[in-house]
Amino acid sequence: MKTLWEQMPEGVRKRVEAVRRAVAQRPDDGKPPVGTDTNETALRSGPVIEMLNGWLLDDEQKQALAQDGENLFYLYAAVYLCPSVGCALSASAREEASATHPGTGRSPFRRADLDGGVRDGGVRIGHQWSEMGLMTRQQAHTLAAVCQAAWGTASQEPLFCSAGFPNRSYAAINIVLIAACLSLARSLDLKATATLQRVRDYMACQRKISYAVLASGFKVTAMGAHPFFPGTIRIRIHCGDPEIHRALKHHEQSMQRLLQRLNSAVTPRFLFSDILYEIEADGYTPLDMKFSVDSSAALQLFSGNRLYADKRAFLRELIQNAIDACHLKAMMNSSYAPEIVIAFDDHIRRVTVRDNGIGMDRQWLEKYFLKIGISFYQSDDIRRVDRDTRMDVHFISQFGIGFLSCFLVADKIVIRTRKPPAPGLVITITHLRDYFDVRFLEDTTFSGTEVTLHLKPSRINYCRSLEYVGYLKTNIRFLKVPVRLIDEKGRVTVIGKERLAYERDGRRGVDFVTDLDMGTSEGCLLLKAVKQTDHIQGVEKALGGIAVFQDGIFVTQLDSLLPEGARQNVIGRINLLGRERCELSMDRNRIFWSQEQLGEIKRRIHHGLATAVDQFMSEVEGQDMPDGTRRSIVNQLAVFFDIHQVDDAMHARLPQAIRAVLEKRFRDFIRIHYTHTRPSQGGPGEEEYRQRWQRPILESLSRKAG
Repeated sequence: MKTLWEQMPEGVRKRVEAVRRAVAQRPDDGKPPVGTDTNETALRSGPVIEMLNGWLLDDEQKQALAQDGENLFYLYAAVYLCPSVGCALSASAREEASATHPGTGRSPFRRADLDGGVRDGGVRIGHQWSEMGLMTRQQAHTLAAVCQAAWGTASQEPLFCSAGFPNRSYAAINIVLIAACLSLARSLDLKATATLQRVRDYMACQRKISYAVLASGFKVTAMGAHPFFPGTIRIRIHCGDPEIHRALKHHEQSMQRLLQRLNSAVTPRFLFSDILYEIEADGYTPLDMKFSVDSSAALQLFSGNRLYADKRAFLRELIQNAIDACHLKAMMNSSYAPEIVIAFDDHIRRVTVRDNGIGMDRQWLEKYFLKIGISFYQSDDIRRVDRDTRMDVHFISQFGIGFLSCFLVADKIVIRTRKPPAPGLVITITHLRDYFDVRFLEDTTFSGTEVTLHLKPSRINYCRSLEYVGYLKTNIRFLKVPVRLIDEKGRVTVIGKERLAYERDGRRGVDFVTDLDMGTSEGCLLLKAVKQTDHIQGVEKALGGIAVFQDGIFVTQLDSLLPEGARQNVIGRINLLGRERCELSMDRNRIFWSQEQLGEIKRRIHHGLATAVDQFMSEVEGQDMPDGTRRSIVNQLAVFFDIHQVDDAMHARLPQAIRAVLEKRFRDFIRIHYTHTRPSQGGPGEEEYRQRWQRPILESLSRKAG
């Protein structure tokens, strides 16, 4: 792909040159700190432009910037205006910055400067905009904003926000991305004055040295993408002083934090996620000690039994990825028909999961697939997708580690993927901690992703496809994308398309199923009756509680969502979607409710239970049965409800016979509780029992007490 400079329109390039000439001719009332060249702007802008034109930005970022020539103008103009923090400021401005913000690296730009434009080495942008190739004063203010935004990101201050400049609009210019690119490039220039200042701040106070001495104490021999570690910036340094060595390692950590902060704020994010200073010591032995993560142990945790207790979890994880890929493609193509296939070979030695979703190109693979713990579907980059707001699409993948579960069962994994119009790739992985074999895919018609797992020798003698099919039918049930499973004999089974509601028993008056009012989610409850001869005898035992699904995939089984009295007789299912979705554990086997979420889910289930009981009692009232059986059924159903959890809406849904039992229980509770255990506190007040159905009982007891 062409460099940004090569993509710049000729007219924009001339304006950038005008800015460069204006800055080069600025009056200089003080000598730059480094002292190697009186024109510090020309000296230090070179490395920054070299990075921007070379290896620092990926194709996605270049494309985002090149969409509008004005982005390129402001990027390169800002390079010349502020080639390094403080290096192009006048001596008086540097003294002011040092006195006002000693050792902080904060921007010395004042509000007065911004009102008239940023002052840079005697050039006041707001006052001399016409001589600098700027067409309007608005462009001058925009350029000033870019400079300050870049200054803020480099100094660990928040990224530029237009709210700070309420009278001006920068919506047409991608200031955040421009500032992030400029800030990272300038901060990686270790010989820039501002960078030298931050490195010097990490040295012991008694060893603070001049910028010139510090700059001469080390030499940058190479800089660029690491040849062996994907996603890593490598800077090779020759150093002759142990104190400078230590300060550089501290600066390396600060650069790592800066890169993480930029990646969390800009769209698209940088290809790089790590920075490594490889320092060659000359004449001393460095002592580099710091805590580190044992990558081998971490990968074992992510892919081993300590995280995924069930080795079949890889099927769920691969299906989740496939569903998300299909949803993303559906956002960009309204006529797209999603398809997911799971297939076993004849000898059940290989299993393939294939989708016709969005696919992956090289940059996607490097940014997300290779980054354990980073999921594209939870990143800021997903906001770049031109999604139709009417589509109810929610992505499943959360942690970016699910693919590692494949190594529980496979000793070789082959991935075929293509994201048109980019060429496809074939990736072969034979070891989790080894380099991959990557080749171009010859098939130019293929679109999507196909993952083939070469299974490890099984310890189970019978057909393993059966256990996989059983796992899938239990865990993958209520999906919006159908999944076709092809077993070793070519038989096709469609999974994931079940209805959430329970199948009713053919005999009338036996099953009572009620749909829950769950907002954007869905749910249902099942209450079964014991029926003999011609009438209902009672409530059937049923254990299991509520099966909790999220996005159609099973998470856990909980009886705590039901009132305690109903846990022996009622079962249900809920599928959390949209706003009701909850945080899950990394293995997706536990759900983390907030107090508000849990309370709302319980309330909806309890109200649904009241509806199911009303259905049950309607059937009972229509049957001819002994009075003793009827009273027994009423008492069985009344146990389902806790008098302290029955609100007015639930009370109104209940049949009259159940209400009478609950009201009697509440009256007895109040009489016993306040007469015998809390007589000195008087009767209960409205602040304690606020439901309308409780008030007549409270008033009746108060009159009797009076």
